[in-house]
Amino acid sequence: MYACLFTMLVLNIHRLIALRGVKYPRAFLVNHGFTDSEARTLLDGASASLGHKMMMRLCDTFHCTPNDVYDWNGADDHHLARLKRAIPPDIKLLLDGKTPQEIEEILRRLSE
Repeated sequence: MYACLFTMLVLNIHRLIALRGVKYPRAFLVNHGFTDSEARTLLDGASASLGHKMMMRLCDTFHCTPNDVYDWNGADDHHLARLKRAIPPDIKLLLDGKTPQEIEEILRRLSE
């Protein structure tokens, strides 16, 4: 039962990267203290599990909790399916074509 559960929880680093608007993910991770090998492994999704130290480093880097690092990859009717999150759109693309006043209004609403 548990082996199946763990294959349904997957790392979703790309969601965190998109939320931060990171253009060059590998360089971002390396600049935040990850080795090139660690960055590639995280971005390729090749890591089957994370140690506590790596989890702490990711959470410090992305200012998040461990729950934000994982995503649900199992059945939609499972009680953990609520963990599944979509990768957000690129914020820069959303702001493209907006006037400075519209962008200021968006920023004002975000800071409320």
